[in-house]
Amino acid sequence: MGCCQELENLADQGLVRIGPMHVLPRGRFLTEIDTEYFFVFGEERPSYVGMNYCPFCGRALSRELWNREKKK
Repeated sequence: MGCCQELENLADQGLVRIGPMHVLPRGRFLTEIDTEYFFVFGEERPSYVGMNYCPFCGRALSRELWNREKKK
């Protein structure tokens, strides 16, 4: 599901959500990054911060970056 074990561990702890924006529990999106990987802050009404890169292995996670590389 994730790119590395460290990211998977954060997802298991509920600190990272992996999935499309429309299926995430109700909350606020603090970034407009086209990705399926989000840091989660708060519990009742969480805030989501999209990730361009994995903070552990550096792999590109956002579709936006992938599309830019594809066009080169």
